Amino acid sequence: MRDEYDDRLWNDGREQINKYIDRLVARIMQAFCVLHAIQWSAPWVEERRCRN
Repeated sequence: MRDEYDDRLWNDGREQINKYIDRLVARIMQAFCVLHAIQWSAPWVEERRCRN
């Protein structure tokens, strides 16, 4: 009985931690996307052209 209870608590806690980690990674990726967009739209950056 006690082992089953501990197992449920362990699994529920691990599931919550995984959700929080997923959200954190998603927010970090969103921040990197915004920084990438800012870098490529900066007025002081020279125009980038593709090689022919």
